[in-house]
Amino acid sequence: MKALAIVLTIVFIVAAVLTATGAAHFAPVLGFNGTHHLKHTILYVVLAVLCAIWARMDVSRATH
Repeated sequence: MKALAIVLTIVFIVAAVLTATGAAHFAPVLGFNGTHHLKHTILYVVLAVLCAIWARMDVSRATH
């Protein structure tokens, strides 16, 4: 699960950069329509931070 949390963190960081710069012109429902969206950027940053916390707090099972 830790790997999933790290991958999601990276995906949300990329999404935050794309929405902050307006560089992407696809999927307007996700905020990628080529304009600057502060609300979407903040949302993606918060999700990235939560996933990073999840990755940090994930306790792996001890192998025997």
